[in-house]
Amino acid sequence: MGYPFLARLSLAAVMSLGQYAGALAGSIDGAIVFPSQLIPSMTVYATDVDGSRVRTLQLTRGQTNFSVEVPAGRYLVFLAPNEPGAPNIYGAYTQYSLCAPHDAGKCEDHTLVEVAVTAKARRSTLIIDDWYLTDDIAERIDRIRGIAAGGAANSEPLGAPRFSEYPSAALDAPLPPTVDLGGSELSEEDRAMVQTALENGPNFAGHVTATLTSCGMACGRVVLVDWRSGTLRELAAPNPRTEMQATLPCRTEEALLFRRDSRLLMVTRVRGPTVVTQYYVWNQKTAALVPSGEYHRTSHTFCAVAAR
Repeated sequence: MGYPFLARLSLAAVMSLGQYAGALAGSIDGAIVFPSQLIPSMTVYATDVDGSRVRTLQLTRGQTNFSVEVPAGRYLVFLAPNEPGAPNIYGAYTQYSLCAPHDAGKCEDHTLVEVAVTAKARRSTLIIDDWYLTDDIAERIDRIRGIAAGGAANSEPLGAPRFSEYPSAALDAPLPPTVDLGGSELSEEDRAMVQTALENGPNFAGHVTATLTSCGMACGRVVLVDWRSGTLRELAAPNPRTEMQATLPCRTEEALLFRRDSRLLMVTRVRGPTVVTQYYVWNQKTAALVPSGEYHRTSHTFCAVAAR
């Protein structure tokens, strides 16, 4: 299984390492208390109060805990169910969440509460249990979700993750790792491409080699090799696989973007009438890419912006 991409993509790796002490990532860890026994699949939103940037995380049905990786800042945190037929309500971290454990009968304030992540306090823990938001709070969340989804006035998503927010130090390894390709579906030609890419050293997340192999006409497959373990992974394919067969209307060099000094990887593809950019963050503990967000724009809006 591979993730289809445009066959002709530039896999440029930025070799210089910057200093991003102020953007070191922390996390917002949460537990969910839902008003019914069945917890639907949901999306977690963490919006930066100062920069209007939004982090999203997809939760599966029944999932009661989450952890969103964020840079230092102040955030508002809320949830929105994804499933058809799920309650059309928001859950959020509010003054009610702070009050309810002590005196639920007198808790009537549903104002959103800011969550701080700092260099000294890089992890913030909270409980999402307020599903009775006022109309003005729900309207504010609607506006935030509009930023996350991308709109006509938001040609370049303000909430999009940035490379500098997920820094990664380079790995000092003189020799390429030994990679076990026995269980891989890669062809002999693709295996040779992976080995050639390894000879040039890590080009993603400090200690990962990313390369693009072919999986058919106008189709590519991103292969990732972790230099620390020699583990080979491929970016999972969406359903249907044909979604990535179409070419971008412009800015084709941005279909796949990543850097050696960052754990962030961006994929941009066409989905029906819109251009979708998906963001993934390399998790160093699990040696896997974790979805971080997804932004939608019209082709006109996407092409109206000069290439970064």
